[in-house]
Amino acid sequence: MPAFKYPDTKWGEVEDVERMYRREKDAGLARKLNAIKLLMKGRAKKEVAEILDVSVATIGNWRDRWNREGKEGLKSKNKGRRSRVSDDMKADIREIVEVKREINGRTVTGYLIHGYLKKNTD
Repeated sequence: MPAFKYPDTKWGEVEDVERMYRREKDAGLARKLNAIKLLMKGRAKKEVAEILDVSVATIGNWRDRWNREGKEGLKSKNKGRRSRVSDDMKADIREIVEVKREINGRTVTGYLIHGYLKKNTD
């Protein structure tokens, strides 16, 4: 069985991670920092996983990302799905909402914009 790998302290000692954790506004990042802090304090991966209700593998992944890149490595890289609304359509909608304020003589509403998008995407 391989030896337990602690989080690397080159990105900060336990007190520094505690401070980062307490100041972090992003709940997901704070959760990961909490995991790193608990590991630094000597808690087992399995115990930290149970506390945070994630898998042991997830804790290991967070620790490895911390060891490679520090806090930056823990930030979510998920940017979501690409929009189906083209830049031209966004410009049209912006112009309608900001300038014309109506579509075919009807006042612009969220319902009308939704209909426009539904008709012009897919």
